[in-house]
Amino acid sequence: MNSLNPEEKNILDSVEQGEWQSVDHLSEEINRYREYANRHINRQTIEVMLSVEDARKIQGLAHQLGTSVVDLSQEILHRYLQGEFQEIQ
Repeated sequence: MNSLNPEEKNILDSVEQGEWQSVDHLSEEINRYREYANRHINRQTIEVMLSVEDARKIQGLAHQLGTSVVDLSQEILHRYLQGEFQEIQ
């Protein structure tokens, strides 16, 4: 096994010394990480510039709801694009 780089050798040594343990419910953990990866692979980053006033409103609302600004912003945009929100005239 001389073809291992130093990082790979350290990992192999760690495994051989019993420093790694299997997790309970391995198939569930695999599915959980697979779903997590799929959610992140299918995303695209879009940068949005907001007025200071709008940014403060979103930050305040996110704080009030106990969520992050990013999560709240994603939820607002998603719901708008799904037609759940309508423009007030």
